[in-house]
Amino acid sequence: QDAPDPELIALLRKAASDIDTFPDHFDAQVWLTDMSLRLERQVHDPQERIEILKRVHYEATRAELPPELVLAEQFGVHRSTVREGIRLLEETGMLRRKSPKRLVVSVPDASHLAERSSQALVMRGVRVKDLYEANLALDPALARVAAERATEAQLARLAENIENCDAARDDAGALEQLDAEFHLLLCEATNNVTFPVIRQPLHDLFMPMVHELVRAIDTSARMIEAHIHIYQALNARDADTAELWARRHIMDFKRGCLRAGLDMDRVVKITPG
Repeated sequence: QDAPDPELIALLRKAASDIDTFPDHFDAQVWLTDMSLRLERQVHDPQERIEILKRVHYEATRAELPPELVLAEQFGVHRSTVREGIRLLEETGMLRRKSPKRLVVSVPDASHLAERSSQALVMRGVRVKDLYEANLALDPALARVAAERATEAQLARLAENIENCDAARDDAGALEQLDAEFHLLLCEATNNVTFPVIRQPLHDLFMPMVHELVRAIDTSARMIEAHIHIYQALNARDADTAELWARRHIMDFKRGCLRAGLDMDRVVKITPG
């Protein structure tokens, strides 16, 4: 792959700083770069391409039209092709709508990135046991890192979650949601952007198993006890204890499945919705 043209990069950066119909310069540069490469065959001169794109974006924004559709008309690309491309980018989280007629560039969150990973795991025949072993390997490590890096604000959110769990002891549905939230908060408390992306597919596939378990037996006391110990260890910056209780908490899932007679070797299916 050829290295980017330095002249084009310089033009794009200047244009991104000049154009005022984007929410910020990053969005402008991403859009201009993408569209400039697409127009390269029709318009060979980089400066001319940039000027066309700036003008199209300005006029389309004034008319509350998607700039991509204006370009489609101008350069003979079918609108359905542009719309399909936009739809796919929205599905992956790389574009989002600020209004029905306004698209902005966005950074995909963990849930967007996890969907295909979850589908791939299901297609490979992932079992409940496989998910359990993956969580057993990952969650204690997350707790250790979180004990070292969690901010005061993150600790406060975990404490609030535990208070809510205690108040919802008799509500299995609420406890299930709060348990999921606790583990997501714990993952965020590592302050490492890779961990939520790695853990989200496991979370999405594992939670239906938790749903089945909590409706088979009462796990509330053990769950809340483990959450309290993990939180206290994080608050004390005690990485060893945080790791220990996170491991015990995941191991309780296996004990619960054995007690409830649930099959750990069964193949996981994606639950609709």
